[in-house]
Amino acid sequence: MARKNKKELSKVPAGEEEERFPAWLAWGAFSLWSFWVFKNYLSRFTPDLNSFFVLLSPGQYFSGALFSVLPGHAAALAAGLAFLLACAGLGRFLLVDLLKVSGFNGWEEAAFSAALGLAVFAHAALALAACGFLYKWPVLALAAVSAGLGVFSLRASPPALSAAAPFKPEFPDLLASALLAAALAFNLAGALSPEVFYDSLVYHLAVPNLYVIKHGFADMPYNLYSNLFLLHGMLYSAGLLLKDEMLPKLINYAAGVLSVAAVLGLGRRHFTVRTGLWAALIFYTVTHTLLAAWSSGTESLLTLFSLCALAAALRHEPGEKKFLVLSAFLAGCGMAVKTTGLFSAAGIGLVLLYRGRANPGAALRSALLFSLVAALPVLPWLVKNQIYRHNPFFPFLTSVFGLPETADAGKIQGFLGETRQMGSVELKAWLLNPWKITMGEIGNSQYFTPLFLALLPLLFLLRPAAGTVPFWIYFLSGWLFWSFASTMVRFLMPAYPAAALLIAASFEGKGHRALRRTLSYAALASCAFGLYWAGLIFYTQGRWKPVLGLVSKREYLSNTQPTYPYSHYAAIEFINERLPAAAKTLIIGDGRSFYFKKDFVVSSVFDKTPIVEYAAASGNGEELYTRLRAEGITHLLINAAEAIKLGQGYRMFYWDARARSVFDEFWARHAREVFSRDEAQSGRLLNRVTVYEIAERLPPGTPPAFNVMKELIMKNIDAK
Repeated sequence: MARKNKKELSKVPAGEEEERFPAWLAWGAFSLWSFWVFKNYLSRFTPDLNSFFVLLSPGQYFSGALFSVLPGHAAALAAGLAFLLACAGLGRFLLVDLLKVSGFNGWEEAAFSAALGLAVFAHAALALAACGFLYKWPVLALAAVSAGLGVFSLRASPPALSAAAPFKPEFPDLLASALLAAALAFNLAGALSPEVFYDSLVYHLAVPNLYVIKHGFADMPYNLYSNLFLLHGMLYSAGLLLKDEMLPKLINYAAGVLSVAAVLGLGRRHFTVRTGLWAALIFYTVTHTLLAAWSSGTESLLTLFSLCALAAALRHEPGEKKFLVLSAFLAGCGMAVKTTGLFSAAGIGLVLLYRGRANPGAALRSALLFSLVAALPVLPWLVKNQIYRHNPFFPFLTSVFGLPETADAGKIQGFLGETRQMGSVELKAWLLNPWKITMGEIGNSQYFTPLFLALLPLLFLLRPAAGTVPFWIYFLSGWLFWSFASTMVRFLMPAYPAAALLIAASFEGKGHRALRRTLSYAALASCAFGLYWAGLIFYTQGRWKPVLGLVSKREYLSNTQPTYPYSHYAAIEFINERLPAAAKTLIIGDGRSFYFKKDFVVSSVFDKTPIVEYAAASGNGEELYTRLRAEGITHLLINAAEAIKLGQGYRMFYWDARARSVFDEFWARHAREVFSRDEAQSGRLLNRVTVYEIAERLPPGTPPAFNVMKELIMKNIDAK
């Protein structure tokens, strides 16, 4: 009987043998669940044909002014490409000639070389900053040496890339390629737009910019964000020295493109070329991946380092150390970019343990070595925080290490709460989290892809491709750690590629071919939605206007835009262009400080406010004047509307009556207006930004400047 069953099984067609569940069950489950997910998603986020046709109307985008901005874009792209090639050359030399690592496919070599080169270059810039030697020519010298090493590497070790299996694209593959190419081109336009991302203006670019002004590390006692890990900021400092903010933005954009290359490489090595293509498309068209490419933030570089670390870990074999150390170093660089890189590093550690499960002792030793090496890139930032804040983990663990004088416990809790965007984790809320994230019911998760929720829970119905387990471990561990730490969906971005690879791998196989093809078309539709939503956001923010020369950069940045309210750029320009080189400005009522080219003091909404602290510590107006001058402050910049907003929302101006009277007395005797700009909208005053000189005494007969703090800002805050 057993022999008969064995003979009968051998006659089963290969396609049927690979099916794990009957067709009716697989079709029914996918149809019902996917329909329910997409129906609810589209009822909340319904594409609008009118908006679509507006987006695709070409006449509005082109004018004669386009030719006036093309030289600037060309210069920025040339600088960005030169910097990237120099870093990639450095990385290739270290990878191929020093470490003697080989066996890459083309996508892998590009991603690994660039990631390693960017990481090492960032640490070299960090060393310059620590030594107070952050000037243009040392950075230029570093770039030149990196480029030279790259040329040497190509000559000494010409690329010997592994051969690819033949790939004949079918019609859906051509559609996927076209959509991916469109997303890459679209994001390049986003990267060429002026920087208006709040986090960049407060710290991603603002802190590196102060380092450039000071030529090295400098304390920002009233900017909590300056104490976060900032390895990406070292690349941005180098970019600011070599050109301007366009270079950091293009570094960030390139990190996203290189992440696509890493996904293509992972797909080709562990599955097929087709899987890599579809996974790259799914990953890159998640709306939050697209949005991340437009600004100089953290998620793109974190994703690149994490992906390459995962790829290296998957090539590590027992007894081999090169890939293990490479994986650990890149994972550590991810953590040095952002603390959430710990989630990716932990996931990679679990992958290493899984792959070494046949020899648990050796696997544990490998995991220990991985942890030790991964900690190294984080150490400089812990030391920096210990020096400045006497707490290596500030703004975390303040209950253990205590609070610095410039910190406020309540405000730090506000920072932690706003970052997490969640209260205590309850089981029901935690279980519903994927649904609510997908449906945009949680802040900052709007327009997230419905594809992950629609397909990932049911992939067990299809026979998985070989090699999917490590990607499940990496994705699920990343999601799990993230789900207990935050609901900010962009913080999950390093896990997107693993989910994309799992979904893309499910499209191939001999069983349920019609179902797999149907799912691939559903993926195409979902990816198109992501690109549509990103395009609509880009359009409504007006970012395309300065890119195409329809408005100048100055005009765009000087006025309120969606997600960029109450601009004070005009006042910053006045300070940069008209004030003496030694001028130092205290910014009041605004935490954004990036565009400054001269020294400044700024406070974030989660820190104490310097002017309030100075007034509270002074006995009268003259003492306040003396204190400000002792700090080197020569001017004040006040952004009235932003100050009212932040004062009402974050209690920035918490002074008592005595401190306010001290400020008013100082104001009447020492504040002299030297610049003001009113912004109007629809015929009404929207905002006023003003710059004041701190004068030793006002010229005889000069009336006191209008006290914007007393008469405008505090009256509006008190009236709330």
